[in-house]
Amino acid sequence: MGRPSLRPPATEWASFLGELSPGDSPPKWRVHDRTHLEFAVDYPLGDKLSDWVWEAYFFIPTSLRIHSGTYGKGRIYEDLHSYVRFAVPGLPLEELTRHARQELCEKLRGPEAEAVRELRLYASCVRTSMNSARRHLQNLMERGDDSVDAAAMALAAQTRELLRAMREAFAECATDLARMAADYVDEDLSILAETTLASLSLDLRRAKLTETASRVAAGAVHEARYRRERGLDGVGSARVGKREVEHLEFRRHLLKRFTGSVLHLDTDVARAGRLTLEILYALAASVAMAFAVVMALYHGPTWRRFGDMWLWATVVVLAYAGKDRIKATLQGVFSRWASRHLPDRRWRVSDPQSKRPVGTVRERSAFLPLDKLPADVLEVRNSTRGHSLERHARPEAVLWHQKACRWDRPAIRRSDARFVAVTEVFRLDLTRWLAHTDDPKQRIVFADPEDQHIYSAVAPRVYNIAVVYRLRRASEPDTTWKRVRVVVSRKGIRRVEQVVP
Repeated sequence: MGRPSLRPPATEWASFLGELSPGDSPPKWRVHDRTHLEFAVDYPLGDKLSDWVWEAYFFIPTSLRIHSGTYGKGRIYEDLHSYVRFAVPGLPLEELTRHARQELCEKLRGPEAEAVRELRLYASCVRTSMNSARRHLQNLMERGDDSVDAAAMALAAQTRELLRAMREAFAECATDLARMAADYVDEDLSILAETTLASLSLDLRRAKLTETASRVAAGAVHEARYRRERGLDGVGSARVGKREVEHLEFRRHLLKRFTGSVLHLDTDVARAGRLTLEILYALAASVAMAFAVVMALYHGPTWRRFGDMWLWATVVVLAYAGKDRIKATLQGVFSRWASRHLPDRRWRVSDPQSKRPVGTVRERSAFLPLDKLPADVLEVRNSTRGHSLERHARPEAVLWHQKACRWDRPAIRRSDARFVAVTEVFRLDLTRWLAHTDDPKQRIVFADPEDQHIYSAVAPRVYNIAVVYRLRRASEPDTTWKRVRVVVSRKGIRRVEQVVP
């Protein structure tokens, strides 16, 4: 078996380290797995109430057969899941070190539940800060900055000092449960430090900074040895087998969920406008019944007053049919009005610790015709098209999704003043979207005009889903739209590309 690589792939960085953001990042898109598209949205908090609007237009090739007739709102919300959590600030590692020596020590001497929560929250803060430091170093490398050496060594030293201060604080745990939670956090952050430093060392080695890479790698090795000496789990080796790798990933996932879930919020999702729609439907039934009563009174209760039994029966049947059609027509009118003016779903978001409501969300979605789209959305969508005639060659259905969010900062501050934003992570299942795709590969033939020979090649059959989106404050309607391209085939999602209009 070959030597395993220490560098985590992009998906691992996104899930293991990059899942927590400092709460002020632009929307982030990534491929979660073969059939799931994931995007994360940060809603920064203001001083009081924070109103944000998230909107996205999905331009879906009509050959995928996704439209209002095949993909109703029930299916939309079955395939689009999201969960909400608090975001913590990306503090400097030195500040988190001071926090470990002061506030963390004090909290660990206190009540058990508060100590366990503080341990988990501290781990989440460290993960966010390590993520910020990692991104800063990546930016320095991309720019070819001369300070990369010093910044990398500073990160290694700050990480070592933070872990030392944290482990000294763990001695203050007053209960067995707190000590067990501290062991979980110790293992989780040790793996985080190892992964961060090991991956950084490989980047430095590729940048020909060999000496710095070796020093940073020593920090990763130190953490692996520390866990082995302490008898903690999650230690790899050059001779690791498939089962051991499987266990390593399982262990990492377990620890990350233990620490990160402290930020998750409870959501109560209900169908919106149901009472209003039921009242309107009752009004439709009342109007239809009134029509039937008027017809009956006007023409008399029996056929004898009418004069002819068969003519009377015909009028009764027509009156009943008219009543039925009036009711159905009015219900359709009211339903269309409700879909345009009322949200599909209402979310009530609360803090699981205090059970206190911290926000509300109104969610809507619909398929829209092209002539009903905002002009600036169409402009961004068509920015990569050479001519307007291209829309006839590549017709598209447009799925619109919107969330209007209101976050209560005073209520959140009463839970914990350290929370600076709310993050929502969406996960869109494209399994139904891919059901009618063609074979992923097609053989094509072509003639070379230079050498006058015929050639053939295997061409991948892909579909491009354009997504035009923006996150804006409710008071700022002119926020710029952005765009990504999701490239898919029958085998699943191939990649996500940023498109600059």
